[in-house]
Amino acid sequence: MIAGFPMYDRPELRAAHAAFWDQIRSELGYGPDELSTPTDLPAFWRAPDLVLGQTCGLPFRSYLWPDVHYVCTPDYGLPECPRGYYNSVILVRSNGPLHEMSDLSGRTFAYNEALSQSGWAGPITYLNTQGIHLGAGHMTGAHLKSIAAVIEGTADVCAIDAQTYRLFQRYDPRADLVREIGRTTPTPALPMICSPHYDPTPIAAALRNGLNKLTSQHRQDLGIERYVMLDVATYRNVNTPFSPDEVFDKN
Repeated sequence: MIAGFPMYDRPELRAAHAAFWDQIRSELGYGPDELSTPTDLPAFWRAPDLVLGQTCGLPFRSYLWPDVHYVCTPDYGLPECPRGYYNSVILVRSNGPLHEMSDLSGRTFAYNEALSQSGWAGPITYLNTQGIHLGAGHMTGAHLKSIAAVIEGTADVCAIDAQTYRLFQRYDPRADLVREIGRTTPTPALPMICSPHYDPTPIAAALRNGLNKLTSQHRQDLGIERYVMLDVATYRNVNTPFSPDEVFDKN
């Protein structure tokens, strides 16, 4: 059996995640002794012995949902987001020339990957509705690498999910080097999933009860206020934009 919380796996949160898993496992009565730190996320998400994991909304709605069980959704209490929703923060260099959303037209956009809701689908959809058409794309492989690309000048703008940005502001000394220029429309937050070999109902209950038993410090570290239930259709109905080849200039 395996379990893991790979989506917000910062070193500063390892102790809180371990304590949380201990509570969840105690509630469930089964599960691995320790959390996994997967490097192959698609394989991790589809593992037949996955007791509990977290994925992104775009892979979930694109291909995972028939092969996994939805468990529940964390609510991070993010500003101007309904319970169980999140959004993306659009970032530019603090000392750069971009100040308004309209300034982003024709600029180079750093994104972690095209199967990311917060780094790709959410911001591209939002910018399109604003009539903003980016110039070039720069795929980085990770949210923090997208921020680094903006700081270093490899890209002009990036978008990362609001919880990642909250943690970046809390822990990263580079936080003052980027500036928020806007936020996207909220979409359902990153779902908790399990293998179809497990019943998701007691796992959802274990998450809720385990969260309530955490110390106030660990709960504050994780930033999770509660877990909510969303329909799978709520995820599947979120718009998926064009591929990068169809969005960016070819020149």
